Amino acid sequence: MRTSTKRNGIAFLFAKALLFTLFVCCSHLISFAREAPAITITGRVTAAENNNPLPGVTVALKGTSTGTVTDKDGHYRLTVSNGQGTLVFSFVGYVRKEEEINDRTTINVVLALDQTAIEEVVVVGYGTRKKSDVTGSLSSVSAQQIKQVPVQSISQALQGRAAGVDVAASSFRPGDNPQIRIRGNRSLKATNYPLVVLDGIPLPDSSSINDFNPSDIASVEILKDASATAIYGSRGANGVILVTMKKGKIGAASVTYDGYVGFSKPLTTLDMMDGGEFAELRREAYRNNSDPLDYTTPFPNPKQDFNLFKGDINMWESVAQGYEWADKANLIPKYRAATAAEQQQFALYGMGSFDSVPVYNAGKVRTTDWAKMALRTGLKQDHQVSVSGGSEKVRVVMSLGYYNESGIQKTQSFERYNVRLGIDYNVSRIIRVGGSTMASVSTQQFGAPLYFNAIGQLPLAVPYDSAGNKIYQPGGDALIFNPLFNIDNVIDERRTTHVMGSYYGEIQLTKDLRFRMNFGPDYRQYRRGQFYGSLSTNRNRGTSQAIYDQQQRFSYVLENLLFYDKQINKQHSLGLTLLQSIQHERYEASGLTVSNLPYDKQLFYNLGSTNNSGPDAFSSDYSQRRLMSYMGRVNYTLLDRYLLTVSGRFDGSSVLAPGNKWDFFPSFALAWKMQEESFLKGVSFLDELKLRVGYGKTGNSAISPYTVQGRLAKTRYVWGDNPAWGYLPNLIPNPELKWEATYQVNGGIDFSLAKGRITGTVDVYQANTRDLIMDRQVPTVSGFGFIQENIGSTRNRGVEVSLGTVNMETNSGFRWTTDLVFAKNKEEITELYGAKNDDIANRWFIGQPVTVFYDWKPIGVWQTSEADAAAAYGRKPGQGKILDLNNDKVIDARDRMVIGNNVPDWSGSIVNTFAYKGVEFSFFFYARIGQMIASGYYRPSLAGRYTERKLDYWTPANPSNVYPRPRQDQERIDYPESYLYQKASFVKLRNVSLAYNLPKSMISRLHIQNLRVYVTAFNPWLITDFKGLDPEFTANYQTNINDQLTDNNNLSDKSIVIGLRVGF
Repeated sequence: MRTSTKRNGIAFLFAKALLFTLFVCCSHLISFAREAPAITITGRVTAAENNNPLPGVTVALKGTSTGTVTDKDGHYRLTVSNGQGTLVFSFVGYVRKEEEINDRTTINVVLALDQTAIEEVVVVGYGTRKKSDVTGSLSSVSAQQIKQVPVQSISQALQGRAAGVDVAASSFRPGDNPQIRIRGNRSLKATNYPLVVLDGIPLPDSSSINDFNPSDIASVEILKDASATAIYGSRGANGVILVTMKKGKIGAASVTYDGYVGFSKPLTTLDMMDGGEFAELRREAYRNNSDPLDYTTPFPNPKQDFNLFKGDINMWESVAQGYEWADKANLIPKYRAATAAEQQQFALYGMGSFDSVPVYNAGKVRTTDWAKMALRTGLKQDHQVSVSGGSEKVRVVMSLGYYNESGIQKTQSFERYNVRLGIDYNVSRIIRVGGSTMASVSTQQFGAPLYFNAIGQLPLAVPYDSAGNKIYQPGGDALIFNPLFNIDNVIDERRTTHVMGSYYGEIQLTKDLRFRMNFGPDYRQYRRGQFYGSLSTNRNRGTSQAIYDQQQRFSYVLENLLFYDKQINKQHSLGLTLLQSIQHERYEASGLTVSNLPYDKQLFYNLGSTNNSGPDAFSSDYSQRRLMSYMGRVNYTLLDRYLLTVSGRFDGSSVLAPGNKWDFFPSFALAWKMQEESFLKGVSFLDELKLRVGYGKTGNSAISPYTVQGRLAKTRYVWGDNPAWGYLPNLIPNPELKWEATYQVNGGIDFSLAKGRITGTVDVYQANTRDLIMDRQVPTVSGFGFIQENIGSTRNRGVEVSLGTVNMETNSGFRWTTDLVFAKNKEEITELYGAKNDDIANRWFIGQPVTVFYDWKPIGVWQTSEADAAAAYGRKPGQGKILDLNNDKVIDARDRMVIGNNVPDWSGSIVNTFAYKGVEFSFFFYARIGQMIASGYYRPSLAGRYTERKLDYWTPANPSNVYPRPRQDQERIDYPESYLYQKASFVKLRNVSLAYNLPKSMISRLHIQNLRVYVTAFNPWLITDFKGLDPEFTANYQTNINDQLTDNNNLSDKSIVIGLRVGF
């Protein structure tokens, strides 16, 4: 009862905060509308350095929301209530200037360059810094870059934008999001996902930035090395992603609409066998059967075809269309003479000689395009309306967003609603408060994997009978069901409600000392409802089934920060940051499964109506965790050329046992601005040359609550003659368990040449992760199988390059720029179980990445000329040839080897942008080279029972060296898993965009500030040797090999998008 009251109290306080924000926003927007004009002021704003006009300068009446911006010639016109007050002129890169009105109607202003504002400012942990003063490894992604690609989530927008940040999909369903890795995988059992900090609030692992609208993002910074991430302590080992949302701007309220509509088709599809090819596959499988009488001719013959396909009369009718008939009822075809070439091929089969053959054309065999029935033209649309405005006192931003995508597979879709309110309020000269509230509701129709079910159908079968009714088991096979029934009989709906706040209060205690408090509540509710009708392929005409699962997570972060910034004698600059933080997360979940529901329309909404005596299964779960932290950081700059950053953070966690709850995470970084030295002052082409080096320790806090205490499991036992339930330990307590720790060293160079025409960054690094959490095997007589201990190590080493160039810039306004990103990372396990021992059962190997493919290696097919060599292995021509690693003439477990891994040798991207007088054209290539994936489409059965991809398999007339000869009495070929692993290098043309910004002279009469129209081709082109759909796929390292397959997951789309951005 107390828990419920506490939860309601938190919800009430949260609602009050949201209502207060709405009230203040509305109050100030109303006040904007009440301004009454009295006099009109005109003027011109120019630049001090060249006397050129400055377009886009904000001109605002101080203390009010009244304002405007200058036009392309620097002119402005502003109406104010009276002749008193102050005008404020502000423009990025220039010193802000104030002018008293004093009843003047003409005020011309000259703005001077702001040397400090010229430099780019980036977000770092707990603050901002000039980019030239950053000492750690950091990559930035701007709002403009995010907008260039029409994506549903922030994660997708990061792909290819930052060196060392690998973004790859594990599924392409609408609503699914890619996996992000920064500088490789470190952990075997814990998470490798980076920490996300949204508007200064570290999000819990269960939260997701992908619930929010990418259009609300102002910038994204990625902290990569330990000297930058150590301030986040036990959560910084996997890198940190800092997301900054847009804030309200000073000036009159402005309204912006940003939206697009797009149409999608599959990027690539599987090339499956047609009806004639499948019929021949089945014939060949029977020719190679243990019973030589199953198929006795090396060419098609109708009588034996009838025996092979009579299980479904429609299958036979499909095959029969390939023959020319003399008497179809008696299975007598027309014949023709066999050619000499055909007779030579027939002789290879050893089935006798044949002078004539039936008249047969495989191209006339009927083929059902099952895949086409599962697909549709996808539709995606995104719309956002935002309002921004404010005065020197208050700035407000509000946005509403809607995203909807109907996937290219029928039954799959995603829909999301977003709302965001933000306010910054200067209470007085020394006190500021503000924050933002973000909310989203998303619904994903996960759907059945309809396409992947469809391509498994026999191409000779048909989906409907002559009356137009769906056939439940087309093809007559007991294990093949019509997937079209799943369209109406499978529902998998996943709904997420996410509300998050980021609030702050700040007071300037002295000129140099500032206190700030951050508070970030986060509530996320997830519900999954599943329904499988009686006719679904899951239930196979049994009773219906419904499953209802729900999870609620509430967390909050409360931080107290103290900042001290002091400039001493223009030679020394000192910055001090102190932090005290607490984080709390609460989780609970429940689930219920029932079957035999009375009617289908209720889906999963009325589980109590089951005709059974009770549920088939039920469950519940609960956990909570707390983290307390103390952090200190010192930034010191000498002579604006020598920079030092030192930090240390203490973290204490509730999930660890006493004695191991706390750990310390230190770091330091040095930087040298070499261009400030006298010996480089004369180098005219050098703008910036900064050397960096840093070292630090970070942690991985992903230890599940209650692990160190051990766990109990329910079990059955017999007491006397009576069965009973009891509990027994199923996890050995380990109070010595502690966080995994990463020690990383990073060296880098930042440079700018030729007045910014060439800029770039190069980083090299090595990260050693120790105390990996692993399952150590223990003797089974103990009653346990394993104990979790810190007994492993990994290492990541790599190089990253980011380069930007201005290739051409003319006086006529033409500009061509290029941005290039390159990253290479070597990931390897260095220690297992405290020693240099491989763990074959888990596929963990010293010197190899975390996820590898370990199996036998196919090296071809035994050919007729190799009959004797094949016999030494108990094989014969036409069977698969496996590499004999130890050359002992026996293929066994000792011949298994590491085939490859899913880590690319390198990845990179290149973006070219051309602009001329409002017209912009850009294209974006992205590449991942050297990785391997496991694809079930490359693991054929070749038994003639199921359809296959178009394969080059061995026959006496086609001595292929790729796949072995089909065989009907063998369910799968020998060593089938060894054919899974395929090279998956690819280059994608990720994005091609053409945009036009209409000139203000055309749109100003409509009171429009800016108008941009664009058309974008998303994923229009793929270059790869991989034939199993999209190779941009990465598997979870914790799963077994079957879960790493691309099956059901990697059907991606390409789309054409038409968009509009307009501001008022």
